[in-house]
Amino acid sequence: MRGLTAIALLLAGCAEPDAPTAYRQAQKLIGDRPLRSLGQTELAQAERLVAQARALDPELHEATFTLAALYAARGAYEDATTLYRSLVEARPDDGRAYAELGLSLAAQGRYSGALRAYQDAVRRGEKSALIYARLGHAYQALGHLEENLHAAQAAYRASLQLAPEQAEVRYQLARVEVRLGQDEEARVLMEQALASAPKDTGIRAELAALYREAGQRELARAALVEGLAARDGDGEEAVLHYELGRLLWEEGDGTGALMQFERARAADPDLYPVYRYLGLIHSAEGRLDSALVAFAELANRQPGDAAVQVSIGIVHSRTGALDAAEEAFKAAIALGGAEGDAALKLGGLYVHQRRLRAAVQVFKEATAAHPHHAELFASLGDVYRQLGLLAAAVQAGEEAVRLEPERALWRFHLASTYERLDPDQAGAEWRAYASLAEDDASEAQRLTHARSRLKILQQEE
Repeated sequence: MRGLTAIALLLAGCAEPDAPTAYRQAQKLIGDRPLRSLGQTELAQAERLVAQARALDPELHEATFTLAALYAARGAYEDATTLYRSLVEARPDDGRAYAELGLSLAAQGRYSGALRAYQDAVRRGEKSALIYARLGHAYQALGHLEENLHAAQAAYRASLQLAPEQAEVRYQLARVEVRLGQDEEARVLMEQALASAPKDTGIRAELAALYREAGQRELARAALVEGLAARDGDGEEAVLHYELGRLLWEEGDGTGALMQFERARAADPDLYPVYRYLGLIHSAEGRLDSALVAFAELANRQPGDAAVQVSIGIVHSRTGALDAAEEAFKAAIALGGAEGDAALKLGGLYVHQRRLRAAVQVFKEATAAHPHHAELFASLGDVYRQLGLLAAAVQAGEEAVRLEPERALWRFHLASTYERLDPDQAGAEWRAYASLAEDDASEAQRLTHARSRLKILQQEE
């Protein structure tokens, strides 16, 4: 009401105010409220008044600061950046101008520029806990370089020295420690952060993940269950249900996991990773129609996810709907191929249908798109062998072995091809295969065949 009254009084005035008056009127309109809490009408009126004050007196730098902050409040970060740059030029020794410029650049994902601005702010005396935290955020965003992770670590520690009770900063420092391989330090920091902010779902979920990765599954479960017990149906429990579901799924408890994922979906239908697990669980337990429904929901939310289309194709294959499976695998290839998995599935489908020429075309295109994917080359070689194109089969098979020399199965395929070309080389490949396969239970049946072939080849010498 106060804001609307102020607007009415301002609109009723006849004379345009001078710069100080316009700025005071804007400040009165804003009051002590966060700028993002202003309604659109109030925000526009405040911008008009502050812009008027700035136009009347370009040296009124507080008006420029306020106008830039108003731009940022409505998401016009490029306009805010322009104003902050003008302040940096006008007040080159003012750390505040650099600090606000850094925040505006960071909001646009321009972290290198933000980093420089924050560093300039610190050099000019802006050494608050907040500026060090922001500096840490910028360094962490550029953490593809390890040196930046160490710099983020130092910045967060400086922030905590100035203000120890910052749960968010401890949380962010913990994330940096994880990336640096300091898992124990990360867990301690995350525990401290959670103790300061026990209702923070993000912190609790990541702490549970750290426990799980350390093999402390009971601690992970306890952290998630405790968090769920403290929630009051505000929707944020969806993440905790999801993480507990993942924990149970990894432990082989499909029924318990399904219950948690269903609860996560009920709490937040837009938590899209839930649908992948629902599809996987239903598929594993033979409820193929339910699996298709879940994967279709995921595809609607993630239309560019090739892996979803692969999952849909697999379920269609299991139901015998091979035309639908083919279309799903083709859609997955068009979306990028899920790192070659879509081509493996489509080519395998064609092999199953004895459409060997079509399979060759799929595998050839896939090996060009994914030249480091050994299984694609092995599959291509296997189809060439079935077609009697033995030279091409050897070439593809040898490339698979070159890419993954320790994978026994690729040696098996290559040895099978050489059987029809060069008995001496076949014997060498069978021996290499047997050496790799002897401790692999999954290769037991093929290993028996390999030993039989070796024995026959030796008798023929």
